[in-house]
Amino acid sequence: MNEIILTETEKRWIKFCKGHYQDIYPFKGRWVRSFKPLFIKTYGWYPNKNIPRMDYLYCLFNKLFEIYMKIACDESGCNRQILNIFNAAFHKSIARNEKLPVERAISELCGLIQCNQIIKNGVNRYFLD
Repeated sequence: MNEIILTETEKRWIKFCKGHYQDIYPFKGRWVRSFKPLFIKTYGWYPNKNIPRMDYLYCLFNKLFEIYMKIACDESGCNRQILNIFNAAFHKSIARNEKLPVERAISELCGLIQCNQIIKNGVNRYFLD
């Protein structure tokens, strides 16, 4: 198994999803709201001020999806996790009840990244430090 090489930004975003920065970036009830301070620190863009909200959401989705695809460990044989992302986007549920489809997809991606395996069969797939 080859080690997955992550950029510092990717490591920071994964750590954020896994709750490493609760003291600096506390969870605000929704992933989209909670990510804003880290997004601003990373890119220097202020959602709703420097960039339109939808641009923020699409940028956030694209970056999270890119990270997910890099670290994905879906052993279902049928891309079940990707199906879950699309299901979350297209269908509101108790767990994913955000107004916009892209917000629900972001929420699902954050959950998948949060629960992603760092170590598999005793071997690190990637490192966060």
